[in-house]
Amino acid sequence: MGKLIIRQAHYDDLEAIARLDALVFDQNAWSFNSFVNELQLHFSKLLVAELDATFAGFALAWYIADEIQLMRIAVNPVFQRNKIGSALIHNITYYAQNQNKMVLEVANNNTQAIAFYTSLGFYRVGVRKNYYHLNSAILMEKIIYHED
Repeated sequence: MGKLIIRQAHYDDLEAIARLDALVFDQNAWSFNSFVNELQLHFSKLLVAELDATFAGFALAWYIADEIQLMRIAVNPVFQRNKIGSALIHNITYYAQNQNKMVLEVANNNTQAIAFYTSLGFYRVGVRKNYYHLNSAILMEKIIYHED
C-alpha cells in the first residue's frame, strides 16, 4: 500500500464524494447538496481518504451526546482491501470527546459490510424492518474506550 492520508473534507472534495456515494449506495445515494449541508453542521465530521494523493474514500459521522453515529462510509472498489475503511473508522473514533460508543445501520443483505464492521469490534444490537426499501437494517455498535 502507498501513502494513506485521512483528512477533513473540503468543499472541493464534495463532487468526488457524491460520485462515490452514488456508485456505492446506488438508489440510497445522497445528493451533492446533502454533503454541502454536512460541512456546515457543527456536530458533523466528513473525512476523506487519499491513497498516493488520489481520492480513495470518505466517511461521515455525527457526534451527538454520548455517541458517534456513522452516517456514511465508502471506499472506491479499486482501493478496497487496503485497510482504508479501517483507517477512516479509526480516525472518526479519534475525534470522540464525550462519546462512548459508535453506532451504525447496515443493510441485512450486505454481508461484506457486516463482516467488516464485526472485524472492527462492532456487534449487533437490533433490527429496523424495511429500513432500506425492501431490506431491513441491522443496528450495530462499538464501545469506544478513552485513554486516561
